[in-house]
Amino acid sequence: MTKGKGLNRETILLIVVAVFGVVGLIALQVAQNNDANKDSKALVQSESQQVSSDAQTSEKYQKITGKLLATNKLPEAGQPFKFYLIESSIGPTYELDLGDGKARRPFINGEVECIFPEQKSFPVTLYASYEGQEVMLQRIDQLVLAHKRKVNPVGKVVDY
Repeated sequence: MTKGKGLNRETILLIVVAVFGVVGLIALQVAQNNDANKDSKALVQSESQQVSSDAQTSEKYQKITGKLLATNKLPEAGQPFKFYLIESSIGPTYELDLGDGKARRPFINGEVECIFPEQKSFPVTLYASYEGQEVMLQRIDQLVLAHKRKVNPVGKVVDY
């Protein structure tokens, strides 16, 4: 009886370890697939592979890069604010969707100037398009606006 009991314990322990191993492998595979899908979103196939001196534009598949410059200044309601594009590629056109229901704004010389009309949060999304294909590069889910500055009138200054 002792031998049978020991054998059952070892078998159960072996099965438990195997189940944990299989669950771990499945979790790694799922995580790897999610990372692969994220990177492939920024790859587009070039239809016209022209002879170019730039290695990026002459490749069959191109990785489009680009992101918004993070600043410590918040946009203020009713005041002009500029978004700056950094780490961009040559060739694609970049547009910014401010989540306010208006048309996307194209980047001109790496910047987009806008005015948020009211104090609330907006989702901001950066898009790039190249030869008819479009990819979403970055999304800021809630861009929180700074409150409007209140200017209090100053009374008369008296100099003694």
